Amino acid sequence: MESKKYYSWVLYDWANSAYATIVLAGFFPIIYAEHFASSIMDSERTLYLGVSNSIASIILILIAPIFGLLSDKFSSKKIFLIIFALLSILSTSLLSIISQDSYVLASIFFSISLLGFMMSNVFYDSMLLNFNSEKYDSISSIGYAMGYLGGGIAFVISLLFLYFQSDSTLELIYSKKIVFLFASLWWLLFMIPLLLFWEEDKRIPHTTTLFDTFNEIKLDKTIFYFLIAYWIYIDGVDTVIRMAINYGLTIGFDSTDLLIALLVTQFVAFPGTLLISWLSSIYSCERAIVGCLITYLLISVLAYYLDTILEFYLIASLIGLVQGGIQALSRSYFARLIPNNKHSEYFGIYNMLGKFAALLGPLLVGLMTFLTNDPRIGMLSISIFFILGIILFVHSKK
Repeated sequence: MESKKYYSWVLYDWANSAYATIVLAGFFPIIYAEHFASSIMDSERTLYLGVSNSIASIILILIAPIFGLLSDKFSSKKIFLIIFALLSILSTSLLSIISQDSYVLASIFFSISLLGFMMSNVFYDSMLLNFNSEKYDSISSIGYAMGYLGGGIAFVISLLFLYFQSDSTLELIYSKKIVFLFASLWWLLFMIPLLLFWEEDKRIPHTTTLFDTFNEIKLDKTIFYFLIAYWIYIDGVDTVIRMAINYGLTIGFDSTDLLIALLVTQFVAFPGTLLISWLSSIYSCERAIVGCLITYLLISVLAYYLDTILEFYLIASLIGLVQGGIQALSRSYFARLIPNNKHSEYFGIYNMLGKFAALLGPLLVGLMTFLTNDPRIGMLSISIFFILGIILFVHSKK
């Protein structure tokens, strides 16, 4: 049963990564630009896209700690994961029936799907603590690596289907909206093993309040400063994921080339995540995290000077190299700091802070692009989060 529990947990990352790749990072920004919001200016579209991301993050900020507390109190991680996963799957499916230039409605359903995706990950992340603490880094990294591989395969299938059906007159296909249905079905299918084989680790319920939890975190300087650092640096990571395709479109690259770049990121991320995990076992988890952040800082600067699609592919490769590593090691590093019986509660706050950063990042990129009418300045603004993140993360270890 333990091996089934492990593989079902890893397979869930394979499952929901279809949403992260096909919808969040890949097709939604393109379909939004070409179909849902084709009647508005590029700068205005970028602002709407940033606001859509930010609204979902605001709601998560308000509810993640509360649901995390309830999940720990009643030992019900799997139940809450299922509820929010199904919410995202349903709203993602409904994106396929939204008509052209209905950008407000598309933004609303996208925000709901994103909220469900992020909230389900609160409970998925907290499940990591049900495994042996000595294996957190490797298990977390394998989960992310399999997620990037699964997301990449799902993405390739989507691309191949659209390529061979390029002459279709069916609106669902030529508008590319069929990928929303495919991502939903992929997620639903591969989450079934987790539903069947995951058994809750029943613990004695506790009566901690959110006020008590925040006080505990404030008193533990290592957790407190790490969470602030994470809050800041994961902003840049999430913003790069969510805004890269839209950035490429605004500076004139073809959508097909951008989807290929995303494919490069996915398949580099699979070995890249395992490589970063291996380096962390040699040089320490902390040094590996700092190395990833320095790489992201370089990426944000290179993006400002980006001119050719080959340079975009280079940046995509660098993103793939460190994207899974920074996510996996941040999760496993924080897992070691969490007190017993407070898994979802602490991960609720962890995800809350991460998504609060994601509230600021896309909004900053959207506003800077809108105010300056220069998408390069918008992308360069992300670098401030990596600089501050490095400083605060190093400080958290003192």
